[in-house]
Amino acid sequence: MTYKASSSTSNDDHKRNGSIRSNKYHSREIGIKELTVEHFMTKKPIVARSVVNFPGGVDVMTTNNISNLVVVENRRPIGILTEREILRYLSNYKTIPSGRLLKDVVLQPFCKVRLDTMLLEAARKMIVKKCRVLVFEGADGAGIREGDSEIHDINQDNNYELIGTITASDMVRAFAQQTDRNPTLKAVMSKKIAFISCNDPIFDAINIMHTRNIGSVIVVEDGKNDISKPVKRRLYGIFTERDLMTKVVANDVSIDEAVREYCSTEILTAAVETKAIEAAKVMHLRKLKRLPVTIAATATKESSSLTKSIQVDDKYNLVGIVTARDLVDAFQHNT
Repeated sequence: MTYKASSSTSNDDHKRNGSIRSNKYHSREIGIKELTVEHFMTKKPIVARSVVNFPGGVDVMTTNNISNLVVVENRRPIGILTEREILRYLSNYKTIPSGRLLKDVVLQPFCKVRLDTMLLEAARKMIVKKCRVLVFEGADGAGIREGDSEIHDINQDNNYELIGTITASDMVRAFAQQTDRNPTLKAVMSKKIAFISCNDPIFDAINIMHTRNIGSVIVVEDGKNDISKPVKRRLYGIFTERDLMTKVVANDVSIDEAVREYCSTEILTAAVETKAIEAAKVMHLRKLKRLPVTIAATATKESSSLTKSIQVDDKYNLVGIVTARDLVDAFQHNT
């Protein structure tokens, strides 16, 4: 099992690596069926009213460094604004429409759970219903009703309170502590990889991600997009939806600029035989939503800030990518 990471020399990266060295991951080995929503949810989610304009909602997300914004109407959630919707508008219009309110934007649907919901149940809802997961609690302590029309049920019930969210990253953090199911990344990875030259404009990366419905593109020093079979290239970085939000949108950067200046150049990759729990632990530690997967690796140096199986290199034969959502799907499947 091998992890690799390309080196980075920025001050922020040194600080981040330092924090990893000083904060060891402590876990209690427990069964996956024991995990509940209560101990892994993100409490007190940030919300925005439906009458806020679209750019205002985006500003809330970039200012608070969040990837999901709960949109409320009359203090009731009506949907969730995510980075994927922002990507879609930038791809179609090259801008965020200022005359559009959040209630007029296509929002992600949500499923409802309560504090004592088993995490596996929440994970299955996320995957099967393709929804985001919000945590509610009734004012009388009885929780909330279940039903087929979740948003309708919730808006008809005045006796509830939104108290948290459960994201794919929250679930990865939880599943990293379980011991019941541990497939290899080869069994769960996605083969939807896209490549882009580091000199291509950000807009091309946006278009690729939108067209292929993916959250990242691999940035290479030579070659153009490869939508079929990945080939071995010199890896420069990775450009993600998070990079788009924090480095481009937040700083009003033109999407016609070269992607090389705004992608992440420190990249962890994992070999296909790596176990899912190990990947989950690393993704939690490094706050990653995706991990490129390789056939093999030839390390150039080791990084003492990472686990024993993580190494540093700059040339890979990428065969897939595993996302936080892929891991959630793997852990909830057949359990």
